[in-house]
Amino acid sequence: MNKYNALIRYQIVMAWARSLLSKAIISKAEYTRIDTMMLKKYGISSCSIFR
Repeated sequence: MNKYNALIRYQIVMAWARSLLSKAIISKAEYTRIDTMMLKKYGISSCSIFR
């Protein structure tokens, strides 16, 4: 998977996670955990401007 596709997939997953957070389906801690897992899965730096 190239970097562009990885970034797009990360953004899609995180948009879904933000939606769950805004509906109080998941907690802020769970959102942070999802973010950490997706950063690792898609090889994106935690310092990226695209987060």
